[in-house]
Amino acid sequence: MTGFVLLRVRAHRLLLAAALLAVLLTTAILTTLAAFSGAIGDAALRHTLRTRSAAPAALVVRTQVPAGEQEAARRVVREGARRTFDGLPVRLRSLARSGTYALPGAARGDRPDLTRLAALDRSGIRLTEGSWPGGASAGDAKGPIEVAVPETAAAKLRLGPGARPLTLTDRLTGHDVTVRVTGVYRPADTGDPYWQLDELGGRGLRKGDFMTYGPLLVDPAALTRSRVSADGTQWLATADFGTVTTERVGALREAARKGPAALAKKSALGGNPSAATALPDVLDRAERALLVSRSTLLIVALQLIMLAGYALLLVARLLFAERGGETELLLARGAARGRVVWFAAVEALLLALPAAVLAPLLAGPLTGLLAGQGALARTGLRLDGAAGTTVWAAAAITASGCALAVVAPALSATSGRRSAPRRSVRASALPAPLRAGADVGLLVIAAVAYWQVNSRTSGAGALTDDRSGRLGVDPLLVAAPALALLAGTVVTLRLLPPAARVAERYAAKGRGLSGALAGWQLSRRPLRGAGPVLLLVLAVAMGMLAIGQGASWDRSQEDQADFRAGAPVRVLGSRVPDGEQARVFATLPGVRGAAPAVRFPMDLSDDRQATVLALDLARAAPGMLTREDSGSGEEIAGALVPEGREPEGRASGGSSPVRAVVTDAFLRASGARVGARLDVPAGSGELPVRIVKAVRQVPTAGTGGSGPDGDAAATDGGAVLLDLPAVNARLTRAGEKPLAPTEWWLTPRPGAADRTAAALRARPDIDPEQVLVREEIADELRDDPLGAGPQSALLAVAAAAAALAAVGFAVSAAASLRERSAEFAVLRALGAPRRRLARLIAAEQGFLLGLALLVGLGLGAVLTRAVVPLIVLTGDAAQPVPPVLVELPLSHVAALLTGVAAVPLLIVAALALRRGDPTVSLRHEGGN
Repeated sequence: MTGFVLLRVRAHRLLLAAALLAVLLTTAILTTLAAFSGAIGDAALRHTLRTRSAAPAALVVRTQVPAGEQEAARRVVREGARRTFDGLPVRLRSLARSGTYALPGAARGDRPDLTRLAALDRSGIRLTEGSWPGGASAGDAKGPIEVAVPETAAAKLRLGPGARPLTLTDRLTGHDVTVRVTGVYRPADTGDPYWQLDELGGRGLRKGDFMTYGPLLVDPAALTRSRVSADGTQWLATADFGTVTTERVGALREAARKGPAALAKKSALGGNPSAATALPDVLDRAERALLVSRSTLLIVALQLIMLAGYALLLVARLLFAERGGETELLLARGAARGRVVWFAAVEALLLALPAAVLAPLLAGPLTGLLAGQGALARTGLRLDGAAGTTVWAAAAITASGCALAVVAPALSATSGRRSAPRRSVRASALPAPLRAGADVGLLVIAAVAYWQVNSRTSGAGALTDDRSGRLGVDPLLVAAPALALLAGTVVTLRLLPPAARVAERYAAKGRGLSGALAGWQLSRRPLRGAGPVLLLVLAVAMGMLAIGQGASWDRSQEDQADFRAGAPVRVLGSRVPDGEQARVFATLPGVRGAAPAVRFPMDLSDDRQATVLALDLARAAPGMLTREDSGSGEEIAGALVPEGREPEGRASGGSSPVRAVVTDAFLRASGARVGARLDVPAGSGELPVRIVKAVRQVPTAGTGGSGPDGDAAATDGGAVLLDLPAVNARLTRAGEKPLAPTEWWLTPRPGAADRTAAALRARPDIDPEQVLVREEIADELRDDPLGAGPQSALLAVAAAAAALAAVGFAVSAAASLRERSAEFAVLRALGAPRRRLARLIAAEQGFLLGLALLVGLGLGAVLTRAVVPLIVLTGDAAQPVPPVLVELPLSHVAALLTGVAAVPLLIVAALALRRGDPTVSLRHEGGN
């Protein structure tokens, strides 16, 4: 039997080679996607816990421990941290500090500058001058305490090694302490989570109601002296997340929820200890982002499965058709139908086994290749593509599915009375399922699925809750794009007969034999080329969907950054005195415009709340970051600022209301319309305004969409934009106090945003986290591994789809020409030139190829516009704000069409120019 199977394989080696290539390609790509999904999830989780979420993922413990019990408390904290982090290796660092001391130099009645003494973890600081404070002076009850001063404070206070001793006064007891500066230090990294233990954040100085410097670094023994007031000890525990995987998230989250509460109850930590970590929230967000990433990969994987399945069925059907006579002969000689299926199953197994073995071995290199592409490459993330149990299981399941697709034609043919397909003179214009309306039913199902996904208002996006409340990937969202793609492709079959008739009429008007014969053949059997046409339509539509999704995701990250920032640099708050803010922000390095702004809420009906933003639009408009569908900053300013009025003199004359621009969401929530008048709360009263324009979004104001839990969608009342000088002028005439700025929108000169942000963050009266820089937000969004990862896989899937379509088209074209070899031989015997037959083949296949590309182009454009806004989501599984604008770059589409058409064109050219002996075909036909 083995010899017979090998003879069958040898007789049809070209078709089986094509089937092997399709099986291997399908198994390798789907296995790689499975490996990539697991690897990107684990790597991104570790990357997040180590970088952007390192500070909230740490455990902070604050205690008041007596001096002699520090070591015992440290052991308790370490053990509690190990439990909190579910047994992961833990690094423990401490910061013990004194009470508040006044620096010398303040006159009586003035507010003195303040400082603290602290024993810092020296692994996170660097000595820049002098020497470390020693412990020798700790035992001297009367001698000065040695200290090291932060670099920024030393420069401000003009202190350094060798300076005269300073006398510090305890703010609570009034006792004096003398300190001597021995060195100057600076933090190795102010972004280290350790500095959240320091009230100054490692900056060395901070200006608020008091100017505070420090902390002054001392030896730990100095804090145990009775003359130094103690203010407790703080510990920071950080875990080594290098071995954490997504499978461990649940256990780690549960431990992080229970651990701090249990640790705070330990008596060894003294009175009123506290322990806290935001790790559970970090893991919740990471899990949501992971599910969004997996849903994106599942969407493209399902489409690829559909395309690969159809390609394999097409090849398998052609292979079975080629063996029609052989199968009839076997059955005529007494072979059981089960034996015929067995032969097909053995051949399918020969195809599936190499794919099942090679695919996991290829998954590692291919995963690394994907990690080096696109936005994912910028993160520097290294993926572990080692073939684990999941990868081998994915390869086995995919290979088994491919084998079943190869056996399917034999199973369906032997289950009925007919043993093999028979040729008819004229085929039906449409298959029986389509004549029964199957395509219409599929369209209805796809439309209902699309409507369900599009109409959801829960805010869960790609996620859905099960009965236990656990989140998971929404199967409807994953299936809807594939259903829409399948429905649109099947409808293509209805286009083939009328298109073939049109082609026949057009060709009949010409004088050439090739065109007339090609048109006649297409009209006589319009479904002969349906297989490769549908395959190419699927490939083009899938490619366009992948291109549109990737480009739209990139555009959405930029739009989200614009919306969050509002301006190239925005200051959310400061401790700069109100009277000095305008001068301070306008004279910053690189700034060419500074606009004050005030933000406050406005309550609406149904528990909705709108955001009112009063902004100096004349100054903000040049740098205001808006999208084209909401108008430019100048257009918005033109609607609010009357022409001919200077920025300083804008006012609403008489009792006329202040002009307002509102969002569409505000109109829906309030029931107002453009031209309506309403009262907006401002100061201690209400401000009459008139709506002059409605836009889709106002930067930084309102959510415009749903949050991950749906609450934002239910309460978002949109936004109201006002001109701040006009508002203040109206309030002044009404005898009320003008609104003081709560934030500033800065417009730097080109390329100067980083310099402006650095100057702001260096000021002691502005906290660094209060400075938003648009480019930093964009980089954070673009470089999110879980967001960028699936985008790297999209083009790979599009390339795989094009390759599968090329294989299917080549096999189908070759089989079609082989089936018609006798017809071509008769034409050659009657004197038809070889070049006319070549033109005939080129005309037929070219028509099918052109029709497939045209229909695929239209279908891809429609699906991209309809589906992409539903599947491009944020890491919290919410709709982006502002909503996604679909991008479909023409250059990328042209490259896709060229790539998809290139291989079929080469195949058509090779088949058309192939030289054959007509006598062999005629003799074979006569023998039959």
